[in-house]
Amino acid sequence: MNTIYTAAPSQTLIENVNDFYRWLDGFINFEKRPHNKAFSLEVIGYYAALFSNPQTAYKTVHIAGSKGKGSVAAMLSALLAEAGYKTGLYTSPHVNDFRERITENGCFFSDSAYLEAFRTVRESVMPHIGKETEPQPSWFELVTLTAFVLFRQERLDWAVFETGMGGRLDATNIVQPEITVLTPIELEHCEYLGNTIPLIAAEKAGIIKAGVPVFCSRQQPSALEVFRERAAALNAPLFYLPDFIEAIEHRLTPQGREVTIRFSAAHPVGTLFKRPLHAILPLFTPVQAENAALAAAAFKYRFPDMPEALIESGLSKAWLPARFQLLSTKPLIVIDGAHTHNSIRTCADTFFSLLDNGSAKSDNAKPILVFACAADKDPADFAPIFYDKVCYLYLTVPGSFKKGNLEKTVGAFTQVFGNENSVVMEASEDFNAVLKKAFTQSIAENRPLLITGSFYLAAEAQHVYSAEGFQDRGTQD
Repeated sequence: MNTIYTAAPSQTLIENVNDFYRWLDGFINFEKRPHNKAFSLEVIGYYAALFSNPQTAYKTVHIAGSKGKGSVAAMLSALLAEAGYKTGLYTSPHVNDFRERITENGCFFSDSAYLEAFRTVRESVMPHIGKETEPQPSWFELVTLTAFVLFRQERLDWAVFETGMGGRLDATNIVQPEITVLTPIELEHCEYLGNTIPLIAAEKAGIIKAGVPVFCSRQQPSALEVFRERAAALNAPLFYLPDFIEAIEHRLTPQGREVTIRFSAAHPVGTLFKRPLHAILPLFTPVQAENAALAAAAFKYRFPDMPEALIESGLSKAWLPARFQLLSTKPLIVIDGAHTHNSIRTCADTFFSLLDNGSAKSDNAKPILVFACAADKDPADFAPIFYDKVCYLYLTVPGSFKKGNLEKTVGAFTQVFGNENSVVMEASEDFNAVLKKAFTQSIAENRPLLITGSFYLAAEAQHVYSAEGFQDRGTQD
């Protein structure tokens, strides 16, 4: 049996969130670096049983997918909260504060609530750590366990859980959901999930439970086939977004994505809606229009008597950090944790659309790009997206937490931008210095700035922006 605790167990009392975070840091963290530990639900099941299975104390929604699951989770959480339910939200990664992962509808619990849960988990788990006869938890399994415990402790009605990496063997997959949601599938985490769309879809489909309704985003045909087969085998009704949507109209505004969603009267889900939905989402990218339709449909199916106005209000309040987050509008400064080809392209298209439609015009139209990606990504897949779009290109690493490969990134961007003499390209592993320089230049020259490629880079950018006081120099309308 693998022992995966990598540091000597600390006897320090948990006095604050940082104490707990330092304790967690002794465990294998797949977000930080790959590891050959075999995934199994036996580990989370073992530790949840120590707490009498706290994940059964409230109703749950379970969400898996490659992209969009965090946004859909935030929307469903906001809808449940708007309906008057005390709702937990479990997402990853965090951007500025570890507690972002475990919240009440995106808002922090009290310090005392976190401390009580942190202490309870640590004190109960520590006697089992390092024993070869007992399963040893990973970082993510312990964080998931903490969410289970905290949500029960705070007597929540509902909790929305976003999977971490896969689905079938993800630590969240011991919940028994009322609703299952599947968002779009892309090639990701191939070393763990497989290197084809059907293989990855099969892992994500592992969250489908017998008889539990499944709401599915628009998918590649090979992924949809996997989902339909799995749902049929488990007698789980599957509702596919293109089947219950008649039309989605949306446009970009400085306030967010304005959407109108028309549901199909010929579909059993569509008939639940008395009229189209209209809302302005504080999430800017075009895909958020379909995310909103998916969340609204799942919610309305579970709560058919909830009025359309309540759904519109809930959607207008759903927000997550580092999902096309505007730090400033004059100049336009955006951070986005996009890290797949489709999400980075969507981020770039949205950013340049804001510039082109005049809502974020500056005297210097060609922007600055700060880019970094994790070492397991292929920067050659991303560099062409920005060709002929920027005039300053700063390349760096995602931060100290996530490993990057700057040499590979520089090579990929040089291959694309090498002949473009109008572009100034600089590279440095000192991500803090790169971010400070980019913010300073953007504000001094009133030049738009986009920072993307990794959630970890977005987190570092948010920290630098606040710590260095740049928010006092730019303008957030």
